[in-house]
Amino acid sequence: MVFHAVNSFDTHCHLDLYPDPRAVVREAERTQTYVVAVTNTPSVFQATQQLIGNSRFVRPALGLHPELAVERRGELPLFQQLLPQTRYVGEVGLDFVSNDKQVRITQQRVFSQILEWSHLAGDKILTIHSRRAEKEVVEAIGANFRGAAILHWYSGSLAVVEQALANGLYFSINPAMTRSKRFPDLLRLIPIDRLLTETDGPFVQIGQRVALPPDVAQVSVILASTWQITPEEMTKVLFANLRRLLVTPS
Repeated sequence: MVFHAVNSFDTHCHLDLYPDPRAVVREAERTQTYVVAVTNTPSVFQATQQLIGNSRFVRPALGLHPELAVERRGELPLFQQLLPQTRYVGEVGLDFVSNDKQVRITQQRVFSQILEWSHLAGDKILTIHSRRAEKEVVEAIGANFRGAAILHWYSGSLAVVEQALANGLYFSINPAMTRSKRFPDLLRLIPIDRLLTETDGPFVQIGQRVALPPDVAQVSVILASTWQITPEEMTKVLFANLRRLLVTPS
């Protein structure tokens, strides 16, 4: 990435789920917003590559969403085949909203396999779903993962944050998170050098419309206010964090 050409970055955006994905790509280009376009299945990754084309600012991430792990676990061989084509992996992880034991076991097996392949590759950047499974996700990643891991839209126990930080994980913040009553408590626990920005568009709303990648600028302003620094200083910090992520040694 050429950092001087980028104004902001969105580390978790579901490009393919917008009504007009190509318009979102054009907006990212116009505003010079670097976007990690996560996918929910390996087959969608291939379609997303075509949507992105030769964009300078949008990169596809290879995913297998935990809520689809049971239905799409047969795509794991395709996942392995496609993994060398990207540094970004997501959306992956665990979702323990369901109490079904077999569903949870399948999710854990799929996530474990993805972690193993990513660890062996050594240069992958993962954006991870952890709803009601934060402890299990952090433990699965461990402290010796060869690559980098981002906890996307973290909504879990504050007690797990300390272990996540000890394991080297980052946290990506979206506009919806900043409106949560728990957000100030979460932010107090996360060092400024572990913060990144995301939208999780189109699932997040900005007023009456869906969030677009350039809306991460709003998050940056809120973070700056929290840390009592200027938005420009906060942007520099966020880019330093992203740069560190991209050069994570294998």
